Amino acid sequence: MLKVFISGLERQTGKTLVTAGLAATMQSLSYSTNVYKPIQTGAQNLGGFKRSPDLMMIKSIDPNISVQSTYMMSGTASPFVSSYEDGVKIDINTIYNEFLASANMSDCSIIEGCNSISTPIAQYLTEIDIVKSLKIPLVLVVNPSKTTIDSVISGLNYVENAKVKFSGIIINQYDENSANLEQKYFPQIIKEYSNAEILGILPSYEDTKNLAPEILIADILNRIDIEKIFGLKIAKLA
Repeated sequence: MLKVFISGLERQTGKTLVTAGLAATMQSLSYSTNVYKPIQTGAQNLGGFKRSPDLMMIKSIDPNISVQSTYMMSGTASPFVSSYEDGVKIDINTIYNEFLASANMSDCSIIEGCNSISTPIAQYLTEIDIVKSLKIPLVLVVNPSKTTIDSVISGLNYVENAKVKFSGIIINQYDENSANLEQKYFPQIIKEYSNAEILGILPSYEDTKNLAPEILIADILNRIDIEKIFGLKIAKLA
């Protein structure tokens, strides 16, 4: 089974767009694909039911992608705080069991985190503990306009100390012509100051909400090393 956990070092890095692109690409390659978001904060109340805006966005890219979430809270604070406000207790064993149930029904399973890899999800637990529990590879999405080099270096140290299987970084919304020199040379600085592998670089899209699925899929195929992300040779790309 092909599986990966997508997270970030900050909020609003565009990891949902990356998740949607990876899922739609794998679906286009004839791999039945499931996206599991264990925890959703900022859930929307539609018709009396809580809905995940992130999963709705993924379905808008490709309605054939199977999606699932376990905990949906209305608050936009950390999952730990939001669950406390909603009177919900997040249980990592429940997440593990529901992941297995959803993953067994598809060829490819992509898990998207909430907020960041270090966000508190329950007492004494952060998101990286979910990655440890599921025992799947981790990919971090970093955005040069949201994540500073300082945060990347400290975040990578945090991941390394956690001893999870870390595949590398996807740089999202990168502007090679940025007037901000730290953002312009972001990829080079990461290469020089860390051992993290850059798995691909996505451009800065002017309007992500109206981005055509075929453009996103083409960019994933041409700019992202999906074979390294999923840890095997994908025959359909041979």
